[in-house]
Amino acid sequence: MKISKVEAIPFYLPFDPTLHLKFAYRTSTGAYHVLVRIYTDEGIVGVSEAPARPEIYGETQGSIVSIVDEYLGPYILGKDPSNLEEIHVLLDHIPYNFCAKASIDIALHDILGKCLNVPIHRILGGKRRDFVPLSWMVGINCREKMVKECERFSSLGIHAFKIKAGLNFEEDLDTFVAIRKTLGDNAFLYVDANQGYTDIKKAIDFINKLAEHGLAWIEEPFPVERRRGRLEASRRIHVPLAGDESCFTPNDVTREIELGAVGIVLLKVARTGFYRTKKILTICQQAGLPCLVGSQGDSSLGAAASLHVAVAFPNILFPAEVSYHMRMKADLLAEPLVFQNGSLLVPEKPGLGVAIDEEALKKFRG
Repeated sequence: MKISKVEAIPFYLPFDPTLHLKFAYRTSTGAYHVLVRIYTDEGIVGVSEAPARPEIYGETQGSIVSIVDEYLGPYILGKDPSNLEEIHVLLDHIPYNFCAKASIDIALHDILGKCLNVPIHRILGGKRRDFVPLSWMVGINCREKMVKECERFSSLGIHAFKIKAGLNFEEDLDTFVAIRKTLGDNAFLYVDANQGYTDIKKAIDFINKLAEHGLAWIEEPFPVERRRGRLEASRRIHVPLAGDESCFTPNDVTREIELGAVGIVLLKVARTGFYRTKKILTICQQAGLPCLVGSQGDSSLGAAASLHVAVAFPNILFPAEVSYHMRMKADLLAEPLVFQNGSLLVPEKPGLGVAIDEEALKKFRG
C-alpha cells in the first residue's frame, strides 16, 4: 500500500453563542480548523483534524493548509503508511508546526486501523473501559454566568470542571469558591491560568487559598520561561502543578520532569499525534507521573482521536477534556459521538471509528 494523495481542507464550525470561550489571552467563538485526508492506492482513506492555534503554536488555518499542501504531503507521497518511523523523520524536516504534523500522524493511524480492521485503541494497547468520563472547560466570564454554566453541564452528568482564570486574583478566587459552593464537595475542580499570573509570590498565596476549597491542581499559572520561579512555586503550593504549554513535545516533558516542577502532564493528541503521545506517556510512566487527556479545541473528529488514547493507557487517571465539540453548533461527522451520563462512548469501528458527512463538509468548508 502506498500513499497516493494528501489534502487539507479548511472548515469553520461556530459555537453556541452562550458558550463562547474566553481564556487569559483570547476569546474563541468557533473552530477554524483543517480537515486532513490521506489517500492510498488501495482505496483506504485516513482522516484527521488540525486545529489552528496562532497564539499558542503560531499555526493558522492558512499556514496548516500551506504546510500540508506544499511540504508535508509531498514528503510522504509514495510511502507505505505503516512506515511511521521513516515518515516522522521526513515530517521533522519542518520544525514546529505541531498540529499540522500531528494531523498527518492521526490520519495514518486511521489508515492502519482500517487496514487491520481494528479500532485505533487496539493498536495503542487495548481498551480499559467503554466510556470516557468528561471534564468541562469553563471560560472566563462574570461569576454568575460561570456558575450557571457549571450547573448546566453538571445536570448532564459531568462532574469535573476546568475553570479558566489568570486575569484577576480576587475575581478568580471568588468565582472558584462560588462554583464549589454550588456544585458541592464531590465536584472535581481545577484551574487553568494559561500563564496569566506574572507575580509568582502573589500567585502562590492565591493557589494555596484555592487549595483550601478543594482545588485538585493548577495548570500553567506562570509564564513557562520563568523556570526557576515555577520550580520554587511548585515546592510552596499545596497542589500539583500541571504542565501544558511547557509540555508540547517529548523533549519538553523530559526537561520539565528533570526540572521537577510538574506533577501532572496534559496530553493533546492534536499536537502530538498518536506517535508522540505514546512517547510522552512512556516518559511519564517511567517518572511516575499521571497524565490527563486535554483538548486542543477539537471538534468531534479530533475528540474521537483523543478517546482512543484516553482508554488505552494506565497512567491516564482523570476525566478527559474531550467535551469541546459540545459547544459547537454543527458537526462534520456522519454519526455523532455517543454522549451518556457525562461520558463519551469510545468508537469501535475500524480506525478512528468515524466517517465524515460530506454535505456538512460542503456547508462548513471555508
